[in-house]
Amino acid sequence: MTEAFLTDFLGNAMEQVGLNTKPGNPIAACRVSGKFAFIELRSPQEAANALNLNNIPCMGAYLRIGRPSKWSGTPDTHGNWEDILAKYMSGELQVGAAASSSVTTRVVELHNMLTSEDLEDENEYNEIMEDTRAECGQFGTLKSIVIPKANEPGATKIFLEYESPDDAAKAIQNLAGRTFDGRKVAAAYFDEGKFASKQFA
Repeated sequence: MTEAFLTDFLGNAMEQVGLNTKPGNPIAACRVSGKFAFIELRSPQEAANALNLNNIPCMGAYLRIGRPSKWSGTPDTHGNWEDILAKYMSGELQVGAAASSSVTTRVVELHNMLTSEDLEDENEYNEIMEDTRAECGQFGTLKSIVIPKANEPGATKIFLEYESPDDAAKAIQNLAGRTFDGRKVAAAYFDEGKFASKQFA
């Protein structure tokens, strides 16, 4: 897990659910040291907002996100990733710029359906692809499905490209909040430009 990967992954997650206070990646710097990473945000408010990413799934594991052990500021009140996603999907979350300017697209991004272990076996990978096509094709015309493999950017996510934004909206409405293998599925729109250029991290 590299510094560049973490910067993109966590920055994209914050933008996705509106935890940034202005457009763009809110992460100013990232340093990885052993099993720890130190993230610097561009503003104190975004640093506080980033604590809501605690327990976000990443590459088959869950990241623990908190203040440094020697931090002496006022204790923060925050949720975790599952709480924030649930509020975002229900429209309850209104934090920052991204939440108020969410753009409807033809592409849907699914979180929490897969683990990295699911992607390691080729036969299981093919079964997941077929099952996804059958299940998600019920909500509209699927143009393509992308499931990054275990060693690729965006691993453990599923990307669905539909014929129209209406189809994508139906998919999000039906998939968000479902429980799959004990995990609550999150579904959100994904930028079509990033999808076309294969920026899945």
